Amino acid sequence: MNRGISIHIGLNHLDTEHYSPDVSPLDTCEQDAKDMQSIALAQNFKSSYMFLTENATREAIKSAIATASEELSSGDILLLTYSGHGGFVLDKSGDEDDNLDETWCLYDGQLLDDELYYLWSLFDEGVRIFIISDSCHSGTVAKANPSGLEPDSKIFKKKLLSYDTAKEVYLKNKDFYSDLEKFYGIKEEKSDNIKASIKLFAACQDPQVSYTMTFAQNSIFTEKLKNIWDDGRFVGNYAEFFEQISAEVEALDFLPTVQTPNLFSVGKENEEFDNGKPFQI
Repeated sequence: MNRGISIHIGLNHLDTEHYSPDVSPLDTCEQDAKDMQSIALAQNFKSSYMFLTENATREAIKSAIATASEELSSGDILLLTYSGHGGFVLDKSGDEDDNLDETWCLYDGQLLDDELYYLWSLFDEGVRIFIISDSCHSGTVAKANPSGLEPDSKIFKKKLLSYDTAKEVYLKNKDFYSDLEKFYGIKEEKSDNIKASIKLFAACQDPQVSYTMTFAQNSIFTEKLKNIWDDGRFVGNYAEFFEQISAEVEALDFLPTVQTPNLFSVGKENEEFDNGKPFQI
């Protein structure tokens, strides 16, 4: 019998010791994580782990993913969901066209896309990994263009570090991020070395912004995902699920800028994964 493990990450605020007091707190990310865990448990994921704000540290998340890689084998599935700020640091490994590595902003430091690529390489062939990233610059974070973004709004909250803030955070912790870039720039495992099959549902494209709204229960992408999922009544495969979510998000013409979700795949092709119902163990 196949096994499912789920990991859910939601951060409403970040450690100002590492980041900056200028990083705006978010209201919906912890609830996003809780709601995604509810979906996983309803689909009989037997092991599920929640990391909210202060508990969502770099070490905790990397350890949870690495442990899952040891426990899952061919046919099993890992569901990994993230809701929080997206960020970026200077790319020194030369693998990014925009010279920036996209990141998830964990509580005590950013997790680089290069680090995630390395973690995916730990999984056995035949393992399915389904990632849902409700953050900015998330289009290929399983791998930004920070310019031209609209000003802050009292109604809409952007789930990203601004360019100035990201630069400040990087310079404040330059040695830390430079060491990560050097290590993973040399040792990172790219898609040719990933044996598992990975699907990423991202809230927006790399150059775009994803949003949450004041007084909302969920971030916009997660809200639309929940609506389409409809407590498990959705019928269709991953591509059809994504298309319906994307259509709902793109139809929101009141957003300050366009938010276009992205479906990104990496690793081994897996027809059974492609044709399966989302969240199915």
